[in-house]
Amino acid sequence: MVLGHCIQTLHVIISPEICPSRGRPLGSQVVVVLGHFSSGQPNPLRKARAMSLNLLRSGLVLLLVSILALPAQLFAAEIPPTAVKPAPAPTYHPLTRSAQATPVVYCYHGVVPDPRLVVVDKSRQRLLVFQYLGQLGLEYEYPCASGEQQGKKSVSADKRTPEGVYFITHRFKDRKITIFGDRALHLNYPNASDQTQGRKGDGIYIHGSNVDFKSRSSNGCLVLSNQDLARVEPMIREQSTPVILVDRLDLPTLAEREQACEFLRTLDLSLLASGQPRLPDELSLIKNQAKGADLKALAQDLSRLGSGPAAKTEGLALWGVGDQWVLVLHQTWGGAGNRKKVVSVSRRFYLEGPTYQKLQVVQRQWVVADLPQARLLASWAPPKPVVVAARRAPAPAGGPEQQITKTLGQWLAAWQSKRLRQYMTFYAKDFKGGGRNWRQWRRHKAYLNRVYKKIEVKLLDLQIKVSGGRATVTFVQDYSSDHHRDKGYKTIHLVERQGRWQIQREDWRAIETAPAKPAAPPRS
Repeated sequence: MVLGHCIQTLHVIISPEICPSRGRPLGSQVVVVLGHFSSGQPNPLRKARAMSLNLLRSGLVLLLVSILALPAQLFAAEIPPTAVKPAPAPTYHPLTRSAQATPVVYCYHGVVPDPRLVVVDKSRQRLLVFQYLGQLGLEYEYPCASGEQQGKKSVSADKRTPEGVYFITHRFKDRKITIFGDRALHLNYPNASDQTQGRKGDGIYIHGSNVDFKSRSSNGCLVLSNQDLARVEPMIREQSTPVILVDRLDLPTLAEREQACEFLRTLDLSLLASGQPRLPDELSLIKNQAKGADLKALAQDLSRLGSGPAAKTEGLALWGVGDQWVLVLHQTWGGAGNRKKVVSVSRRFYLEGPTYQKLQVVQRQWVVADLPQARLLASWAPPKPVVVAARRAPAPAGGPEQQITKTLGQWLAAWQSKRLRQYMTFYAKDFKGGGRNWRQWRRHKAYLNRVYKKIEVKLLDLQIKVSGGRATVTFVQDYSSDHHRDKGYKTIHLVERQGRWQIQREDWRAIETAPAKPAAPPRS
């Protein structure tokens, strides 16, 4: 049946105008050869062999072999070979999840305007487009190339591709031949979580390519062919469609999804709006028409909207990768006593924490359509409170020793809770310690915070010596984490600046312990 269908199809795809041979169209000759195999006549091989020799004399046997080697499914396909064909769902197995696999946890609640989700699996060098319609289904899958170096991006020019939850901020098109192909989509790296972890760099794009690319061949961007990116681009909406980059993708288990959805159902939205996040509020426009300074000023006004105009939440979406989470509220806001004017707002919350109960707000972001909508929304914020200059408070009783003891307690609490931003405020900008300056020390501590889940530090035999605006503190430091433990003498040199004591230098040496005695041999 398949051979007969091929014979019918060959009449169409091989035209006599393209390949004439000795007065008979090539298509007719090939069909005759194939016809001998499908007919019931005697000695079909002899007749087919004779016809094949004629084709060989015409120098066309290679074309015949190529045609016979084509799969029958190609001729019977309903979708042309150049059309986008949905890829089958990847065979992820949560029950056999490898240690390196990262589950992308998700949950949707209510009306969500953008049901699509783009995921890049760096280990497979694939870009996948999912759509959520009650269940998450894979729509398309395309080959891509990530950075030459493996791992998460941490500094500029390290040739690594970042990992986390990102959004498109701008899109560019260029008809000229460039290294970015004919279009590029800019990602918002570093996002809020990257900033708190000390990750640097910029200029991360999903862009096309005018030449064939190899796996892991970019400087950190994600590269697709121009043709594939032309199909993907309309599916990614600015500041709306999440683009999740992971080293090795895994789908969440049912229990992980249920926990995420339970978190959404029981979430107290007022707690998100209140409190003090680690980073100041940020404003993003879908149609970016403003300068950074204008957006920053408007974001300060929006941060006071907690108890202002009424907000109606229509839908929520949650995505989590490791300990990084992004929660988006799709809302409509209206000014008090003015129901005609409303503003559609996407409120984006970057969260971090090992469990849902310990999630902390890293940053609140406001996403609106354009600058006029942002100004209208900011006009509904309550007025900025007037700050009256207060008289300088007297120094705490007890002198500098008590101040230093209190400072060390706060420094220790920030260290153990891995609050890097607060922890680094206890260090002077000219700090030196362990062969590192202030920036290198921050980068080192950010790395340790990612490696260790639990940190405990005890200070023993604390001694403080103060001389003017300087102080020296010595103690025994007992450090333990889930992967490392040590004990040693530490000396901290502090300097008083603008009424605060800050660490200017640290020195540490291990406590040498006597070697353990060998166990006595058992008695016979």
